Amino acid sequence: MSGSRPDRVVDPVCGMTVDVARAEADGLTAEHEGRTYAFCRSGCFRAFGAEPDTYAAKAAGAVAPPSPVSAGAAEIDEGMRRWYESCSCCLSDAYPEVKAALDAERAAAAAPPVEPGICEVAEAHEASTPAAPVAR
Repeated sequence: MSGSRPDRVVDPVCGMTVDVARAEADGLTAEHEGRTYAFCRSGCFRAFGAEPDTYAAKAAGAVAPPSPVSAGAAEIDEGMRRWYESCSCCLSDAYPEVKAALDAERAAAAAPPVEPGICEVAEAHEASTPAAPVAR
């Protein structure tokens, strides 16, 4: 990212706010049609690589929130809800109380639980879970 780049951007795949310098250091940035995108994990990086036009369109209007001022209780806003839907295991790592609150909200609404997510942790969980037999 050149010029006056932002410190934080929204991962176009999962909606998580990403520290640009950290993503660059981890090799989790990609160029597409003259714009640089940053990703929270390699799963999002790979998903973007498979469908860059789809995710670039999704990211066109996304703006990362300002850096938090304090480490106080997190607010459950639309960004937290998108993060929960796309990668609940990563949300749980960062904000276990937010994940617990959103899990309770889903349970109260009799909604099924969310899937683990799209990161390496979720991929490892999926790989270790035996596939259900196919009925014929």
